[in-house]
Amino acid sequence: MLTRDLLNYRRVKGVKLRPTFVDPDDADHLATAGALIDLLTHAAGEPRGAVDEAADAICGEARKVKVARGLYKLLTDRCEWDDPGDTAMDLRAAAFARSAVVLRDLSEESSLADYLAAVAAGLPRPLADVRAHLYDDLAEHRRLLAAKLPTPAALLARYNLALAQGLVLYAGSLDVRASAPGPLELRKLLRWLRFSRLVADVRRDGDGWHLRIEGPAAQLDMQKKYGLQLATFLGAVPVLGKFTVEADIDLPRQPRGRLYLDHKDPLKALDDGPLGHIPPEIEAGMAALGDARWTLDPMPELRHVGAAGMCVPDFALRDATSGRSVAVELFHRWHRHALLRRLDELAARPDPHFLVGVDLSLAKDEALAARLAGAPGVFTFNKFPTWKRLSPLLEPPATLV
Repeated sequence: MLTRDLLNYRRVKGVKLRPTFVDPDDADHLATAGALIDLLTHAAGEPRGAVDEAADAICGEARKVKVARGLYKLLTDRCEWDDPGDTAMDLRAAAFARSAVVLRDLSEESSLADYLAAVAAGLPRPLADVRAHLYDDLAEHRRLLAAKLPTPAALLARYNLALAQGLVLYAGSLDVRASAPGPLELRKLLRWLRFSRLVADVRRDGDGWHLRIEGPAAQLDMQKKYGLQLATFLGAVPVLGKFTVEADIDLPRQPRGRLYLDHKDPLKALDDGPLGHIPPEIEAGMAALGDARWTLDPMPELRHVGAAGMCVPDFALRDATSGRSVAVELFHRWHRHALLRRLDELAARPDPHFLVGVDLSLAKDEALAARLAGAPGVFTFNKFPTWKRLSPLLEPPATLV
């Protein structure tokens, strides 16, 4: 992800925000990307400071320095640097403590050699070794272990996407419209929506679909964490054939702007791997659900709720005996407004085959807790639902037996 100082964008008529995309076929940009990739390819074992210094030289010679620095930031995000843990800190503490003792007892006639010999005598490792590793925990001393590096063309494509994602970090909501998407593409997008722990108001829009995704700005205390989730979701949107994206952007110390993106922009979806990724904590939680009778479906179909709404369940449970399926939708602490909307829809049109899970942090609100207590098919969870909480709600009401 690009930091705010690396974002390139312009304002059109003072309101419309447009990322300043680069031409992925531009020879100069491809050369810069190639040079940076080559640097990291041959930098295994080198300290971060030395690698950064070499990258600064490459960026300084680039036609557009800010673009080059953005490319390098995206590459370092894909690098793994060694972590010395507390070793360097413990080594410093021992060296400084020993030095203080020696200085306190050192006579005025002593030389530097005497001081160093006295310090070395009380260290757990040879003095030269201590000096070499005294600050290993500082960023510039951490060594490159491995890097998953793209091709120059793929890096430029990733840069264009990162420009848009960097603006979406400051969005209050995201409106995505898809024109007649294929079922596989729409399914992938909605699956990524759920695994990003985002809730969307999904509606048909003629032959297409309209998704309104609530962003983090609705709860400012969570903007940084879940702004990243919203930006990550944007990386899946280009999987659609034809699409538009609109969002109000509130950049710090700047007037509000409106971001417009569509399929004509040079945006490429994240690799198929991330689109099918299941976060480890969700995968572990799903593995614990179900029993000999109930089996879990991690990719249920879209479901009608209320008069005209649609929802994307997180998962469904199917009864092997009767074939009955029960969909489950989860609402986390940043989904308060979406939860209230869903409760209104279910109150107007109850659905006995639909369960609503509510994060315990939301249920701490007294007014909301009172409403939840009177709503059928609602349960609470912490991090992820447990089978103990879900199983009592799976039996159908007497009217359906």
